[in-house]
Amino acid sequence: MSERRTIAIAGGGIGGLIAALALARGGMRVLVYERAARFAPFGAGIQLSPNASRVLYAFGLGKALATAASEPEGLIVRRGRDAQELARAPLKGFMGQRYGAPYLILHRADLHTILRVATEKEIDIDIEMGTAVADFALHKNGVTVLTERDHQLEEHRVAALIGADGLRSTVRARMFGNDQPRPAERTAWRALVPADQLPPEFAANNVGLWLGHDAHLVHYPLRGGSVINVVAVVADAWQATWTGDGWNSPGDKDELAGRFSAWAPQVRDLIDSLPSVTRWALADRKPLRRWGEGAVTLLGDAAHPMLPFLAQGGGMAIEDAMTLGRCLVRGEDVAVALRKYERLRRYRTARVQREARRMDRIYHYSNPMAALRDMVMGARSGQKMIERYNWLYRHKS
Repeated sequence: MSERRTIAIAGGGIGGLIAALALARGGMRVLVYERAARFAPFGAGIQLSPNASRVLYAFGLGKALATAASEPEGLIVRRGRDAQELARAPLKGFMGQRYGAPYLILHRADLHTILRVATEKEIDIDIEMGTAVADFALHKNGVTVLTERDHQLEEHRVAALIGADGLRSTVRARMFGNDQPRPAERTAWRALVPADQLPPEFAANNVGLWLGHDAHLVHYPLRGGSVINVVAVVADAWQATWTGDGWNSPGDKDELAGRFSAWAPQVRDLIDSLPSVTRWALADRKPLRRWGEGAVTLLGDAAHPMLPFLAQGGGMAIEDAMTLGRCLVRGEDVAVALRKYERLRRYRTARVQREARRMDRIYHYSNPMAALRDMVMGARSGQKMIERYNWLYRHKS
């Protein structure tokens, strides 16, 4: 394998795998180093707005998405305390017609499987499981990457290293210091519920958003409507010091129910129906002024972790990958290409990070701001709600 055209990627998540596809199809050899010993089902639902879904279609993944993903009919926003409908926005059909790509919902593990199957078909992609990027050193002709597997260290000479290793990125820490993520002081609780155990309003093919003081709840169907993804977000000052185990820290359903005890009966009944819950601490980081140096750069959460209130964390990683693949082509100076990629992505991802923070405040207002928010939502058409984000959904990587 020629080191001159070999790119190493730290992390085999959604961002790392789509980046591997983009680079391999641009003529590069790709080594993906994934810390986990095996890929296991993880996470729950993921929403892919047109800016992200069009990238996946461009990679020829439409047929696989057709079997795993679905288009919700619309977004319905309700007030948490009394279930009053505040707004309704069209999604199915409307998004494809206006932006040229659909709004999709699917299980995160199913999306990861689609990407993994696609990478397995590429002869220029190798994925090394149970292997972590421990360090790297820049040199004139590229990067020496130090990996660790079964407590054994090994060096690899490559043309570039892409850090797609998440919120607590080792690659980022080696470049910019081990600063800690910025706690949002909010905890997200997640569950999957069989649809036949829920009332029709929760099993319908819609994205439901319920807003309340210092909390909100989202639900939508997955896997052909057989299960419903439920995410509840609540304010937690203690979360600033919590370092739970990623996405899968077990949660106490009674504690969650207590946080929603003053909400509408439908929400209380929904929480009572949850078989079990997990929770994780929400955090992001301030936008970076630079993402890399020499032949090293960052991608996805390693570069721009964001709060989930625009549902764009996965989407931004997918966009990153497409732009990276277009910039980093054979025959061009690697460092120059990576700086071009960063310039094309930095402003947009920083804007999305800031907007996600702003939506955090709007979702969780108390009165009188909550009443003003509800009035504005009620006066604005659903189509106008969507079109406010033309800048986000129209983007083509």
